[in-house]
Parts: sequence; C-alpha cells; structure tokens
Amino acid sequence: MASATFVLPPQAESVHSARSFATGTLTGWNLAHLSENMELVVSELATNAFRHGLRLAETRAKEPIRLSLLRRDGLVACALNDPGSGFPTLRDPSPLDIGGLGLHIVESLSLRWGWAPLAPYGKIVWAVLR
Repeated sequence: MASATFVLPPQAESVHSARSFATGTLTGWNLAHLSENMELVVSELATNAFRHGLRLAETRAKEPIRLSLLRRDGLVACALNDPGSGFPTLRDPSPLDIGGLGLHIVESLSLRWGWAPLAPYGKIVWAVLR
C-alpha cells in the first residue's frame, strides 16, 4: 500500500501539474500502464474542482485543492477535494452544449467513482482504476 498527495493552487496550470504528478507517481509505483486513463480522470476531476468547487465556494476560493493517490495491489484510487458545497452529477448535455461529458469519461474509465461531503464544508470526489 502506498499513497501520495499533491496540493493544487488555484491557478490555470494546476490541472496540467495534477496530470504530471499522477503520471510520475504511477511510474514510480511501476503502474505506468494506468497513466493514460489516470491522466484523463485526474484532468476531468481537477477541472470540475476548479470550475465548480471553487466557484461555488467564493468565500473559501483561496483554499487549495488536494489530489491524493492511493495504491493497493493493482488498484489505484485518486481523490480530489474542493471547498464547494455542490455535488457532482452525471448529466446528458445536448449536442450543442460545450462540455458536460467529464463525469461520463470518469465513469467509463474507472471501476467505480463517487463523492462524499467533508465536514465542515466541501467534498471529495474519487475514482478507482485497475
């Protein structure tokens, strides 16, 4: 069992940094074969955390988002926390909508994904890959 955590400051380049961190961590764990799917999952979850989590928590927008990776045997869980009170939901965007498919990507690439509220505020969104 191993774990790694990375703090993402509220900056545009943080999503790229999160992907790089995930790839480097998986490579160090000899799980580089998961990197491509993990990069997509991390990218979608981090983008959602910045786009929705920070926007919905304007008074706490300066708080960082944390990305944690946890490895157990051949499974790797990634989890991102943000200060927002809203919760993630799968939606069915129209063909003319820009975006809206991120959680569908997460769902299709992971064994399981979900979220949980954090006390006193915020949430954690997670996904497990094999």
